[in-house]
Amino acid sequence: MFKDLLSHRYLFLQMLKRDVQQRYRGSQLGFLWAFFYPVLMLLVYTFVFGFVMKAKWGVAGQDNIDFGLILFAGLLCHSFVSEVMVGSVNLITGNAQYVKKVVFPLEILSLVSLFNALFHLFLGVCILLVIYLITGHSLHWTLILTPIVLAPLVIFLLGMSWFVSVLGVYVRDLGQVMGVCMTVLLFMGPIVYPFHLIPELLQPFVYWLNPLTVVVEQLRSVALFGQLPNWHDLGIYTMCAFAMLFIGQWFFKNTREGFADVI
Repeated sequence: MFKDLLSHRYLFLQMLKRDVQQRYRGSQLGFLWAFFYPVLMLLVYTFVFGFVMKAKWGVAGQDNIDFGLILFAGLLCHSFVSEVMVGSVNLITGNAQYVKKVVFPLEILSLVSLFNALFHLFLGVCILLVIYLITGHSLHWTLILTPIVLAPLVIFLLGMSWFVSVLGVYVRDLGQVMGVCMTVLLFMGPIVYPFHLIPELLQPFVYWLNPLTVVVEQLRSVALFGQLPNWHDLGIYTMCAFAMLFIGQWFFKNTREGFADVI
């Protein structure tokens, strides 16, 4: 499968370009929405939590870091995961014209969807860092570790996208279920509140069963707090991500022949 993806890299790039362009085609501001929307959300979060609620994250020695910025870092990761997972549900059924073409590599659909969301995550992180500088903070050298922190999440999501896209063909109620799951991920993890507020009894479950927790915690550490990531936890998460990647790849490869009959 991975050899096929490599041999179809030109097709992948063309489809990715098309998807990014179609996202803003017809709107008055066009591609500028990719910048305006994250900025608007960041300003809203900062105003509500930083000025109205006067919330503090409670990290020792880091009280000067605005709550809105820390919250926004977590929401960027959640939006990334949500966009990929929700989009994967109808990835095959929404591209039925490709299913019956034997020569078309259906695996590329998940890859295109993933990198489309990854492109907008990159823009969001850039906006986060710009606002971080504007508010009087200085960037930390640990920022260069951000791609290393996010890479396991990308690997995990590719495997999940293949897995969910197959389920979406056979289980048509999956769209409603996936929306609920994304809401659960938002509130059952350290996205809108610090991890230490979770009861100690539940912390191990939230930390390892929520695929966002490890990555969000490490992203905040390297990008905002100037701390090195927890290499041990990140290593375990990476191994789990590769396991999910190969499970998703195996599941997709062994079920794709039945897509045409169902669709």
